[in-house]
Amino acid sequence: MKKNIILMLAILLAGSLAAVSAQSKLQTNPGGYHGELDYPMSWKRYYGYEEWTKIMRELQKKYPQLADIQSIGKSRMGRDQLLLTITAKSTGKPETKRAMWVDGAIHGNEVNGITCSLYLAWYLLTRYDYDPFVHEILDRTTFYILPGLNVDANDSYVRFPNTENNPREPYRPADDDGDGLFDEDQTEDVDGDGELSVMYVEDPAGEFKLSPDKRRFVRVDDIREEVRRFRRVGAEGFDNDGDGQINEDDIGGPDPNRNFPYGWSLDAGYPYPMSEAETRNVFEFQLTLPNIFASFHYHNTGRLIMFQAPPAVRPPAGQAPGAPAMGPRAQQTVQQRLEELRKTDKYAYLADRQVAPEYQHDLDVQNEIVSAGARILKDYTPTIGGLSGQAHAATYYMFGAYSYLIELWGSPAFEADIDSDGQVSEEEFMKWVDIELMGEGWVLPHKAKHPDVGEVWIGGTSRKHVGRTPPARYIETEALRNANFVLYAASQFPKIDFGEVKVTPATGDLYWVEVEVKNDKAYPTSSDRAVALKRAVMDRITASAGGGAEIVEVPAASTAVDPWNRAAQSEVVAAKGTEFRLKGHETKRFCVLVKMTGAAGSVEFAVRSKMGGPAAKRITLKAE
Repeated sequence: MKKNIILMLAILLAGSLAAVSAQSKLQTNPGGYHGELDYPMSWKRYYGYEEWTKIMRELQKKYPQLADIQSIGKSRMGRDQLLLTITAKSTGKPETKRAMWVDGAIHGNEVNGITCSLYLAWYLLTRYDYDPFVHEILDRTTFYILPGLNVDANDSYVRFPNTENNPREPYRPADDDGDGLFDEDQTEDVDGDGELSVMYVEDPAGEFKLSPDKRRFVRVDDIREEVRRFRRVGAEGFDNDGDGQINEDDIGGPDPNRNFPYGWSLDAGYPYPMSEAETRNVFEFQLTLPNIFASFHYHNTGRLIMFQAPPAVRPPAGQAPGAPAMGPRAQQTVQQRLEELRKTDKYAYLADRQVAPEYQHDLDVQNEIVSAGARILKDYTPTIGGLSGQAHAATYYMFGAYSYLIELWGSPAFEADIDSDGQVSEEEFMKWVDIELMGEGWVLPHKAKHPDVGEVWIGGTSRKHVGRTPPARYIETEALRNANFVLYAASQFPKIDFGEVKVTPATGDLYWVEVEVKNDKAYPTSSDRAVALKRAVMDRITASAGGGAEIVEVPAASTAVDPWNRAAQSEVVAAKGTEFRLKGHETKRFCVLVKMTGAAGSVEFAVRSKMGGPAAKRITLKAE
């Protein structure tokens, strides 16, 4: 065989080796049916524990090829924390695929987190046979969905009269007033209307009066004004222990989202990390799932995308805050760069944080993902999340998984702020209640008898599902957008593919065979944090030859295969394989030296990536 032999390239196999299941009811028309009535659901209401867990069991029963259900443990009051594991079982076991963790309502009153989590499960299952986007994601990805985390308080909030802020914590007995009794003086529905509002009593020296429309209690501006006056007593409730105080020993213990190990402090997360059954069950279960790649945690309130970012480092002396330490952007602050980006993308976001070089890619990834999230969710603001014993801090800093805490709903400023000053006045809020809620979101002031205080006035506040949780008519809109954000993030999980192939003569019967290995997605095959924690499993590429071709072993190193382009470096694949890591939107080149011993042969490159999936490419080499 002569040196000037020409080799013809034939690609026999390209792309992922992962199994792909058939889609039986493909729907490509956005106006067409996507399976919504395969399991009919009303998304215009909130569900109590018995209801939402029944829905979970029924979904699993209807879609056994996609879903499993299990209890990850019991709450303090003995309720099961039920979790759905969702993936296409025909393409592999759940634990063999990269995974998204989703939980809702770690705080008892944040029950729209249950709805968003449950909606995501329903959306995935009902659309799998119809929606090619969902179909592809479930073929490659596992979802662990825990709709209700703080199940005891979640159920109470939905089913019983409560303020918008309580119950919030797990039901650990506590003696808040130091009288030796536990949780004996809780908020209660004094007038029996199913809502907990605020109580007032008439008092000539009171600071409040009725508004002109008789719907609110407002402060008296002029002390000389002759008007019926009221003194605020507090939230509805009774003096159950006879100590002259009302609601001073309400139910609830430590904040569950300050009870996780990372950044834990005694003040908020007492008595010790993972002290609560509900948080401990979650953390211990997650420890068994090394395939978790990212997580979403649904809270309220405030319309925020709170993401975990790498630890900040102090900029060098004399460097402007927000500017990178080195590189072409060093002379620009974050704000200047953001202004440039927003000329073409009003949703663009850049975190004003400087991080160590080994963490820069994680920060870049988060900037990209939350910018897309802001576009999908509308009127949500990205911001860096807190650390103090929070679940999503543990997910990133202890597991190396990207994490997002979504503060749902919140003050309806995006709806009610009609003068666009960024604030919602009382008048604007009342107009919103009257026009968009048809008045149903307000408790009108009215008289009631109180056994401890006598005659009281109750009302002048919004109802439970207005401020922190959305009125029923808004539930599905919010749930759909949040499901879309989770699915967008999942669609950006790493995916290993092969790109360009080159064959370059070396000398005699020797030829360099080069391939591109690429990841076009936003996420890397392992996070910077996972690498720092030594939890990352590196990607590995191997090469083999057959027929009239054999691989010549050369030292593993970077080499310039093309003598006319020394800048284009390729990594020589070692005999036992070469480990590497692909960042988001990154391409690497690998090569082997092949000796042709016959008229035709083949070389096959294979990549194994825990999070990016397997891929292989076989190249047939023919002498002409």
